[in-house]
Amino acid sequence: MFTTLITSLQNWNLNYDARQKLQHSYLIATIGLVLGAGIIGLINYDLGQRILLGAFICIAIFLFNAVAWALLQSFVLLRIPEQQKAVTKPTTRKK
Repeated sequence: MFTTLITSLQNWNLNYDARQKLQHSYLIATIGLVLGAGIIGLINYDLGQRILLGAFICIAIFLFNAVAWALLQSFVLLRIPEQQKAVTKPTTRKK
């Protein structure tokens, strides 16, 4: 089981870029916080509510990052290769 977990993490590391990994970590943190808040809320209601607030903050950051990166991708990153291709067009001479 340990080797399967290591293999899965290596595949995840190879298949996703840094932005996607960060988004995945926000979702995992949110799920962990919600589960933790539910368990702790059975013992201490106020502490459970505070932990749940942390989960809501993680979801808000996740959504903000998703919108910001979508805008960055569509307005900036898609235009960069087009400009570089036009600038770096090689010229060849025949002798």
